[in-house]
Amino acid sequence: MNMHFEFSWVGLIIFLLPMIINVFYVIFPPRSNGGEGDTKNKKFPILEAIEQGTRIAYAVILCILISNKSLNYTNPLLYISSVFLILYYIVWIRYFIGGRDTKMLGTKFLFIPMPLAVFPVLYFIFASLWMNNYIATGVMFVFGIVHNIISYQNLFSNY
Repeated sequence: MNMHFEFSWVGLIIFLLPMIINVFYVIFPPRSNGGEGDTKNKKFPILEAIEQGTRIAYAVILCILISNKSLNYTNPLLYISSVFLILYYIVWIRYFIGGRDTKMLGTKFLFIPMPLAVFPVLYFIFASLWMNNYIATGVMFVFGIVHNIISYQNLFSNY
């Protein structure tokens, strides 16, 4: 695994692209909370710690640990990751257009349950594979498992 330490603008951009939607979420807050209470997982705080730790680790690893292989902009992994990012944005657009009811955030999309938990994880996995950053990919797998467990618990404890 030929890697070296160096700052990656590409890694930073990949990490920040899904975060853009948070700006709109702050500007246009939910109109109804749809029964959604505190989304912190009170039963398993260790899961919260693992989720937050792997989120931070992924960002750091993606931005400072670089593959010695050059990026291939014709690699299908880049386009697959882009599809998952677009799907993620579509689910958020559905939420904003649909009246900003938080119940919509947990609603299936294209038969995918919890799309806001599934799509960004798949985006990050395929993006880090495209960057040949297999350490970041492994960290995102752990994050994805824990994030989806927490999202599942929150979804069914709130509705």
